[in-house]
Amino acid sequence: MNERRPDTRWLALLAATILMLYLCWEMLRPFLQVVIWSALVAILFYPAHRFILARVRRPAPAAALSLLLVIVVVIAPIAFVTTAVVNEMANMAQWLQNTILALRADPEAARSLQAALDSARQYVDVDQVANPEKLAPYVQQVSRLLLSKSAGFVGGLVGGLMSLAFTLFTLFYLFRDGEAIGARLPAILPLDRARSEALLERTRTTITACVYGVLVIAIIQGMLGGVMFAILGLPSALLWGVVMTILATIPMAGAAVIWAPAAAILVVAGSYTKAAVLFGWGLLVISTVDNFLRPRLVSDRANLHPLFIFFSVLGGLRAFGIVGLLIGPVVLAITIALLEVLFADPAAARPATAGAPPDAAARPAGRTI
Repeated sequence: MNERRPDTRWLALLAATILMLYLCWEMLRPFLQVVIWSALVAILFYPAHRFILARVRRPAPAAALSLLLVIVVVIAPIAFVTTAVVNEMANMAQWLQNTILALRADPEAARSLQAALDSARQYVDVDQVANPEKLAPYVQQVSRLLLSKSAGFVGGLVGGLMSLAFTLFTLFYLFRDGEAIGARLPAILPLDRARSEALLERTRTTITACVYGVLVIAIIQGMLGGVMFAILGLPSALLWGVVMTILATIPMAGAAVIWAPAAAILVVAGSYTKAAVLFGWGLLVISTVDNFLRPRLVSDRANLHPLFIFFSVLGGLRAFGIVGLLIGPVVLAITIALLEVLFADPAAARPATAGAPPDAAARPAGRTI
């Protein structure tokens, strides 16, 4: 009986630890997205924070200045775009109805539309599709959907502001105490120090690569598309720019899902010059941005196969909502990095040393997917 007591105490301690970890998880689960966003932004802006800290030389003021930088560079533009998109969504329903009426009233557009319908009649029953009486309910459904989404944005404003406040609060302490947190993490991880440091460096690299390779390139493509929509005088240019940004994060979809049909609609409407400009801009500029920028913004060792990005983006959307556009690829990249470090040779996993290129020294053994 006495020999079993140490085992009993150990099991009781293990059970108590598991219980406490579960309770901590339940407490932190509502703030999981806040913590993830804060960590991602802190990692991305930490080089800028180190630059500020080197000149201010006081952690708290430097953290405050870094937080202000995040507000100006990230939060303010997002707030502006969100407000503008909500306003445009509220007007989109009326624009759809007016566009349909204008196309039917314009003789030139009507002739072009009729020619297109005659060509398509051999494939589909266009009389059913183009019937105004049958089309009106669908237009009304789209109108109600847009209005409901606008109301949902407004209704979630209070919750969004609270999450923003928590994110900024967390960011401040991550900036201020980031050095201390980073120094203690290798000792906390259940790995030897070489593998722990290699894992942390790999995680930082993959997060940066995913942001640049998925989000930044998508934002650039959406901006290019939205700017051309505005130059051509197309309605709701900002809204379509945001939609193109979202679609550009999804491989095998892309911004062409928006600008290509828009160019076709311009052809039907008789605006051949605008259609040619939009099609050329989309084909020669928007579609080539990814091929031009990705090799310069994303290192090869942190890149992900488009098929993996596709499923990680869709899975992230399903698991985390809109934030999953970024979190999905990041989670996948970190998982791959973790597997690489766990099964790498400890000598190959050792971080950079003086006089050696940091990229080569920090690269773990194994093949990046």
